[in-house]
Amino acid sequence: MTADDTLSSLDAEARAKIERMFVNVEEVVGIDHVANAISGGNTHGEDGVLRAYIGLEPSGKAHLGWVILADCIKNMLAEGVNVLVLLADWHAWVNDKFGRDMEKISIASEYMTEVFRVLLDFPEEGDGAGQLRFMSASEVMDSGEYWERVLRCSKGMSLNRARRTFSIMGRSEDSSDDDLAAFFYPPMQAADIFELNVDIAFGGMDQRKAHMYMREVADRNGWTKATCIHTPMLSGLKGRGGGRMDSFDHKMSKSDPNNAIFVHDTPKKIEKKFRKAFLEVGNPASPVYEIAQHIVLPTNGVLRVEPKPEFGDPSDWTDLDSLIAAVGDGSVHPFDAKMAVAHGLSVVLAPVASHFEENPALLDAVNEMTGSQ
Repeated sequence: MTADDTLSSLDAEARAKIERMFVNVEEVVGIDHVANAISGGNTHGEDGVLRAYIGLEPSGKAHLGWVILADCIKNMLAEGVNVLVLLADWHAWVNDKFGRDMEKISIASEYMTEVFRVLLDFPEEGDGAGQLRFMSASEVMDSGEYWERVLRCSKGMSLNRARRTFSIMGRSEDSSDDDLAAFFYPPMQAADIFELNVDIAFGGMDQRKAHMYMREVADRNGWTKATCIHTPMLSGLKGRGGGRMDSFDHKMSKSDPNNAIFVHDTPKKIEKKFRKAFLEVGNPASPVYEIAQHIVLPTNGVLRVEPKPEFGDPSDWTDLDSLIAAVGDGSVHPFDAKMAVAHGLSVVLAPVASHFEENPALLDAVNEMTGSQ
């Protein structure tokens, strides 16, 4: 049965609930499980509460991709989904983050927790419907059953199949022939989903390969598959490269500070970065437009373009396609469009900046560990 067939079998209220839950999500795979649970079927916890999970490596400062993930979490919380953020400390260790220093990884976990709390406006926390949870991978792994799952998830997985999932770690397929631990990462991520007993696994589109592997493992073992949802990936400020589109080489990454916007960046720093961001007249593919589409317009509802008085009057835009067309025909100067998005983004990020100005300890610690400001 297709996703359309599954949704068409639901009543209007259930369809609307799913649409609100997954609004602005780029892809949903296996909607049938969530649809069945909403219609009265069993959730994986067998208590009627839908549970979602995202696993994130505590590996450095938060960039705009976290804002998109937080928006996804917020939508699910509003619909009564319990959302777990798994602080994937041992996954970060396997992936050589912070020189495999678990003390630093632990500090980064605390920072990650604080950032999501701020982005979500400090929601209620707990294991109930509509509540948020945080858990470290270390807690999940403290079980013989977990490692049994890892072995079961590994069985039948060839080394070549494992290599094809290395993009979930931000690695190329040929990067880990001298690192056996890297080959444990894909089955660990699959085991997380089954061990946590969640109904929804989510992440950026770069996590799709891991989720598809998880679904293969479920079929092989007769386990119930979680619904998988994937959020859009933001391009780095330099724009998309010429490589394969599924490699996500173009994505915004904390590894290149000049190619990314961090949630702590000051308005002045955001404006400076936007000045150099890729935006080509007549080309709708721009990180500036992506940020407007996925973050600024959904949050603020409008973009305010304010050229210097000698170059025209201010204008408000609620439709991105119309703004792109205006840039294309010369009605709006590309620089003014960039600054409109930069200023709108500063408004979105203001609560984060305010919180960490008043509570700087964790951000200062991460800045010291990463050598950034």
